[in-house]
Amino acid sequence: MYTAGQLHRMTYLSTMFITYIICSNVNTVIQRLYVPEIKRKNIFCLVEGLSRDTDDTDIFNILEEIEMKEYKNVFKENMIRIQDVVELTEKDFEKLGVTAIGLQLRLKQACRNHLQAKSEDTSPVLKKFFDLKRERVRIQKTKKIKRHFKPTRRIYCGWKHAVRSDVFKVVTLSKGGGQQIIDVSKDTTYEVLEKQILDLYFPKARSMAQNLKLSDLNHYLASFSGDPLPRSFQNNHEFTVGNYFDHIKTYPVRVYLHTTKKDEDDDNYLPDISSSPGPSKDMESQSLSLSSELEDPQLLPGTSRMFDAVCTDEGSDAEFENAGTPVIFFKKSTQTRLTSTPKPEKNGNKPFLSEDLDGDMQMQEAICASLEMMQQPQHFIDLDLRKWTMNTLKSEEEENVKQLIVVHRRHVLNSALRALDRASFKLEEPFKVEFPGELGADYGGPKREFLSCLMKELANAVLEGEPYNKTFIHSVPLLDKEMFFKAGRMIVWSILHGGPGFPFLNSTLYQLLIEPKDVVYSTDDVIDLDVKNKIQKLQTADEEELNLLSDWMVEQGVYGVVPPYTEQKRDCMARQLLKSHVYLRIHAEIAQFRKGLNTLEFYTIMKSNSEEVRGLFLHMLSNSMVTMQKIKEIIHINYSEDGSNDKRKEEDTMYAFELFLQDCSEDTSEINLNMLLAFWTGAETIPPLGFHRKLEIKFVEDPALLPVAHTCDLLLEISRGETPEEFHRKMELAITCGGEFHLA
Repeated sequence: MYTAGQLHRMTYLSTMFITYIICSNVNTVIQRLYVPEIKRKNIFCLVEGLSRDTDDTDIFNILEEIEMKEYKNVFKENMIRIQDVVELTEKDFEKLGVTAIGLQLRLKQACRNHLQAKSEDTSPVLKKFFDLKRERVRIQKTKKIKRHFKPTRRIYCGWKHAVRSDVFKVVTLSKGGGQQIIDVSKDTTYEVLEKQILDLYFPKARSMAQNLKLSDLNHYLASFSGDPLPRSFQNNHEFTVGNYFDHIKTYPVRVYLHTTKKDEDDDNYLPDISSSPGPSKDMESQSLSLSSELEDPQLLPGTSRMFDAVCTDEGSDAEFENAGTPVIFFKKSTQTRLTSTPKPEKNGNKPFLSEDLDGDMQMQEAICASLEMMQQPQHFIDLDLRKWTMNTLKSEEEENVKQLIVVHRRHVLNSALRALDRASFKLEEPFKVEFPGELGADYGGPKREFLSCLMKELANAVLEGEPYNKTFIHSVPLLDKEMFFKAGRMIVWSILHGGPGFPFLNSTLYQLLIEPKDVVYSTDDVIDLDVKNKIQKLQTADEEELNLLSDWMVEQGVYGVVPPYTEQKRDCMARQLLKSHVYLRIHAEIAQFRKGLNTLEFYTIMKSNSEEVRGLFLHMLSNSMVTMQKIKEIIHINYSEDGSNDKRKEEDTMYAFELFLQDCSEDTSEINLNMLLAFWTGAETIPPLGFHRKLEIKFVEDPALLPVAHTCDLLLEISRGETPEEFHRKMELAITCGGEFHLA
């Protein structure tokens, strides 16, 4: 007698065999049936024998079609069939002698196409079988979930801080934030959960990385989208972790600690997170000599200002004026300030001099040096963009520039937006920058600093993602304010007036700006970690896992894909999801930004010279990235006469200077090359069109003075005869402790 289970299995196997007779397609049945491998071999041993000749013929035909007939014997000796090829790994191919990756891909794709063509016609019996199979899997999955029901829940935590009103920025690991994972009981209340997360980022109620006290901040817990966690639910249940999981029905669950500073209006930024420069320190910060600084690190009220302490050459008529910044000054001179004696060129070419000046060698040397200073190094910008700049920018004398931009140091972006909204504002006209409460005039340095800070604040306002690999924030309020259109205009404004580009975008977003049709999407471009994990899971999921993701895919707008889920269908679904989250989600932002970039027809130049202009928007490809070699190319050194004692001391200092550059470029110093350039010029990067002249180094005799920078004149004053160690210490002290005029 047979038991009920045995009768059921016999009926099941008999049905499968009859299905084979009906379909008359061995490969379809072998591939489609959900029969264990052992049973398959036992039940279909005769069918396997009958079908092997057909399988061998098919695989041989495929090998001939893709010009791989020399591998016929190898496949025959190893008894490899079409369905086996799809499962072969790279190591298996190497054992077979198929080492070329292209041949492996073509063979796999040809076998997939062959199997798909054979499985197009599915019988009603198989359809019914698959329906029953899916229902059985669903029931088993439900039982498995109940069986493995855990009393704890896993939460992915993060920290976001307000950089301005209603705009929060993720605090990275280096700033004391970063992602943390905790397992908590499902009965954990809101207060207990909040305390656990606060302890992660504020141990002992203080963030050591940010030097912030928890008592100075307002804080609450919110989801990834920024919605505060509810204290209760519609069924009047109080908040617990278990109830919250049941409420949101997504995984993984991410909870962010949101913080804002207390009692401050529109000024919630953290000093180390925001790119806005802080207020300037006292003017005396760099005027102290090293000796007095070692004796008393505190600044004295009666200390003289820096321009009074600068050592000038005897007999010079030069006068210094306060430029309104802690360490930056410009110099007006009634005589040439170039005292170097440049070596004559080997070809003997010299500037044309009138006969009256033939005997005046000092004037000859001054003119030669002046021409050398004006020589511009070669830059990367395409000639079309240079021509656009020359034709668009209106030229006026410095004294006749009427357009004035008043800038609040802690609200650079808001200051720029107010300026753009003024009726008298014109994008193509020259302008000067004024920082309220600071004396001095803008002869280039303050404007470069303003544009550099503006681009960084703008990136924080409209972009999200990893540093220098960002994409647009999807924000309806920002769209209503036309913020992305204004962002495009401000970028054009910066490039036109010698400021930096916008090298924060990822390569995919740049391609979407130029030509969306040619973009290949990747999971690396997805900002939402939950969506990214699900798409990655989709690409390797089996049919059971795909059934669990089906509801989520329908919510994302991907539907109409019915089982069986072949690899081709999975790839298609993954591409649709990637396009939805990478492009369609921010389509309106891209269109508005592109419209802003077309101000003064800049986008036309950008699209026709996309490869040359991409350095303005991509950090890793940006030719304005500061390197040691590029700084050396744009420097002019005011050496003393050859053979003099001063010249030997100056060469010692330049040796120390180049060692300092090397340390900055190799990250062995607290100072990097961007900070050095900002100290020297007011700009952290080399502008797309380059500086209007070369950067200048001038030597002074007083060894007690710190290095002094004049950003308007692009001039750096350093002492003669410095040792590498002493020079390194002085430069670090001057840049880090000399005020925050140039440092963000």
